[in-house]
Amino acid sequence: MPCIIAIHGLNPKNKERHAERTWELNGKMWLRDFLPNQLPQARVMLFGYNSNVSIQSSAAGVREQAQNLLSRLWLERQGCESRPIIFIAHSLGGIVVKEALVQAKLGHTFESIRTATYGIAFFGTPHRGSHLAKMGETLAKAVRAFLRTPSNTFINSLKENDLYANELSANFGQLLEDYKYINFYETLPLRSLGIIVEKKSATLGLPDSRELTVALLGDHESICRYISEDDDNYKHVSGLITRFAAIAMKECEEASLFGDSSAESTLAGLTLVEHVESKIYMIPFGRNTKFVGREVVFDQLKSLVLPIGTNSRVALFGLGGVGKSHVAIEFAHRISTEFQASVFWVSASSIDRFREGYNAIFDEHIASDSDSDTKCDKAVRVKEWLEKEHDEWVLIIDNADETSLFEPSQQGKQGENHSTLDLIPNSQRGTVLVTTRNRAAGVKFTKGAANTMIEVTPMTAEESKLLVKNNMIDHVLEESEMDKLSELLGYLPLAIVQAAAFMQENTMSIGEYIELYNDSEETSMDLLCEPFETLGRDTGVPNAVATTLIVSIDQIKERDPKAVEILQLIAFLDRNEVPKSLVQHRIKRALDLTKALGTLKAFSLIVPTDGKGNFSFHRLVQLVLRKWLILESVYEDKSIQAMELLDEVYPDATFENWGICAAYLPHAQSVLALIPEVQGESRKKRIHMQEGIAYYLWSQGHYKEAENLDSLIVEEKKREFGPEHPETLKSMTGLAATYHDQARWAEAEELDSFVLEARRKTIGSRDRLTLTTMANLATTYVSQDRMEEAESLRVEVYETSKSEFGEDDEDTIIAMTSLGTLYIDIGKVEEAAVLIQRALTWRKKKQGPEHKDTLVCSNTLAKVYKAQGKLQEAEELASQTLTISEAVLGLQHPETWIRKTVLGDIYLERRKLDVAEKLFAQLIEDMEKGKAPRYDILERILRLADVYRAKGNEREVVKLEGKALAGSMEALGPDHPFTMRCLYFIAVTHKQYGRDAEAIRIMTLTTHKEEKVLGPYHNSTLDSFHMLREWCGDDGAIQNLLDIEAEGAENPASWEEWTMIERPGK
Repeated sequence: MPCIIAIHGLNPKNKERHAERTWELNGKMWLRDFLPNQLPQARVMLFGYNSNVSIQSSAAGVREQAQNLLSRLWLERQGCESRPIIFIAHSLGGIVVKEALVQAKLGHTFESIRTATYGIAFFGTPHRGSHLAKMGETLAKAVRAFLRTPSNTFINSLKENDLYANELSANFGQLLEDYKYINFYETLPLRSLGIIVEKKSATLGLPDSRELTVALLGDHESICRYISEDDDNYKHVSGLITRFAAIAMKECEEASLFGDSSAESTLAGLTLVEHVESKIYMIPFGRNTKFVGREVVFDQLKSLVLPIGTNSRVALFGLGGVGKSHVAIEFAHRISTEFQASVFWVSASSIDRFREGYNAIFDEHIASDSDSDTKCDKAVRVKEWLEKEHDEWVLIIDNADETSLFEPSQQGKQGENHSTLDLIPNSQRGTVLVTTRNRAAGVKFTKGAANTMIEVTPMTAEESKLLVKNNMIDHVLEESEMDKLSELLGYLPLAIVQAAAFMQENTMSIGEYIELYNDSEETSMDLLCEPFETLGRDTGVPNAVATTLIVSIDQIKERDPKAVEILQLIAFLDRNEVPKSLVQHRIKRALDLTKALGTLKAFSLIVPTDGKGNFSFHRLVQLVLRKWLILESVYEDKSIQAMELLDEVYPDATFENWGICAAYLPHAQSVLALIPEVQGESRKKRIHMQEGIAYYLWSQGHYKEAENLDSLIVEEKKREFGPEHPETLKSMTGLAATYHDQARWAEAEELDSFVLEARRKTIGSRDRLTLTTMANLATTYVSQDRMEEAESLRVEVYETSKSEFGEDDEDTIIAMTSLGTLYIDIGKVEEAAVLIQRALTWRKKKQGPEHKDTLVCSNTLAKVYKAQGKLQEAEELASQTLTISEAVLGLQHPETWIRKTVLGDIYLERRKLDVAEKLFAQLIEDMEKGKAPRYDILERILRLADVYRAKGNEREVVKLEGKALAGSMEALGPDHPFTMRCLYFIAVTHKQYGRDAEAIRIMTLTTHKEEKVLGPYHNSTLDSFHMLREWCGDDGAIQNLLDIEAEGAENPASWEEWTMIERPGK
């Protein structure tokens, strides 16, 4: 076995054990701990030297160490001079090895070392200057990496005088043909220093038969350090060195048979691969040093391909631009270096390209003088040769996207009419690997063997980030920006490389590119269309992301018009969770729909998300579909068609339709955002769809979003029909509801009052629409604590509904429930019980116990029980109702929150304070997470404060009341009734804990504000004034109010001062 001699690089600081540490990681030195497992008989030696001497004396020091290496090695090899030598050198240690071989050539003493040397494995050795630096400057950069200091005599010498570097290159150039070389080079920057030895400098530029160049994923220091035998870099390195050693020994044995005279000629003609005549590498692309990740795919490939012939056919399929060809290229190089199988590459972007590839194999490796017959079918001969004569091979057929490539030939056709499928070799000696964007083509190729199909999906977030790093080496990169860019481009490798190329070409940072990409959808589309050059891309295949995906669309267009119709629709939908039922409204025949969706899945343009036919599609597919429609000049027409379809299928937002509304909502919103300005019938359909969306949003508690849509609709209808038209009034009612549920009661009252007067004038007081408006206005009055006005309206609505529509009509039941709820609030509990029980019985009979309206009545009955003092029954019914509500409506629905509030109030009443505390705390958290209206959250905060008041926890009461006040001031303003309610409770708290002066001042302020804003006879004003009189007597209360008036309470500074809360001491 050979002698393996490892030479470290510079040790400028004269560190101990530098010879070992060069090759060591975490206490594991691979030359000692791993390599002997593969080369048990090899003799592995480390050459250690004080390279600090070399640094201080430049060229003279290098020659001295080279001589030192030769003399020590000569002594060690006494008696075994013929054993072949393989040098392994890191960084500038390679300069020492080259100098040693030059010195050995110049004299006779060390001639045996020179002739016994088979080859050298260099790790990051600078052989020549790069395009950025002369040789001396390149060496100096490597030295600086080790010194970690800006200047040194060796560096200065190298920079000022390139003569030694040039002389060594010239001298060693005379020995190049004597040895074989493996040049390992780094692909990652070394800290802030960047790439120390670039590929061009780290390679010799010799033919493949004499030099292997290998990219390792690591920086200048880590490329020769490995943590375990499973390290990917170690596997690669050790595999090549083991092969190196085997060939060296074989040639050494052959040389001994023929004598020394033939040894040199035998060595000179040797290649790095044994049996060169039988192992062929027809890979048209060099190894991509920037390739990253995909280890899951490689593991799948290895399990299907290795040992060679395990499966005769394997297919890689996936979306265009996802990196299938690059995976195949990397796999080809791994196969050729690690497993020594022949690799052939054929492009199948067209039948002509496929035959050209086969012809090239024939011409280069099969053709002989006897094949001069022009009628010889070269492709058939290649198939036969691979099946019968050649051993251990992988044939890669790239870009086989057409299913017609794998259609069987028709009977009777001969020669050039053989189908591509007929030309695929079947042999236990080899494997055919196909890459295709069309899954259907892969299925035909593999003859339906699903277990030999591997889907290549977009990269993981970490892989994408690493790809960005590898393609933007000269940039300062922020983790957050790389994450954002990767997400923006959907983790699609082609898009990331394209973006990196654009940034490099235009000297842009990632942040600048993201800003440009987000400028507009048009800019995003243009960036995706930018052409660029990339390694490993077939010249017959477009390289820009947009054109790559449009190729897929054009192929679909030729074979499946129904699939194209789906693409024209989904271009305007949200890309996530597209319901099959929505697409069914466009493609109505079940078989047509199934086939069309199958075609789109086959090309990976859509991805199934469940077992029900729903699907999603890639972010960039969405953009490219729109670009395609623009190029086809049909964008506006197709967007309007999509909107009209959504208007047709979007259902009324009744409880029964909530599921469909939720599924269709993001798609309807997406279409609305993309359609152009429309007129006439299309405009009516657009408004109709907006109304349906707004109503559904309101029903789910998304009041602000509903308001935004309703406001637009009202303004449009005002312009088209006038303010009192029935259509306008209907939309005003919806808008008023959104105001009310955001606690904007004054605005809601104004709108409802206007609508009520207009309807009374046009359709009378007894029409259903008029009664509905009266009921809405009554609800606003309740929120404003105007109970007398609310009761008057609700009684009128209930009585009119009974007389006009009967007691069994649903509108009558709604009025009955509303009136019963009001009766609870004003203390008419027994009347409330009769009405609510009757309404609940009707709901259960007509709609069932789990209908949302039934749950409203059930929850209200629980409030009745609480008001009656039947707390056990109240708790049981409230708990049961909440459980059903959570199951039917969900934890985050506003009505579920109402039910939970009622149960919490009952717990508080029953003095179950810990349970009440936990419930309200969780409820507040859920509401904040669900983005509930601010008023609703603040109202629950006050309820939690009541729980702490009952527990005697003054600190929490003060904290929560202060939080509620601050939130109300910010969200609702100082004049809102809820803000004044907060002040009322704060005053009560001060009084409760003995801070009388503060309590009186804040209650005086509250009374004064309420009198100004709500009026002197409003219930809230009277409550506050009553409390003030109780605390300081009639005369004192009046005097305090007069003092407030004199101080000018409307002054903002004064207002802020009055609302300050004193916190209790620790």
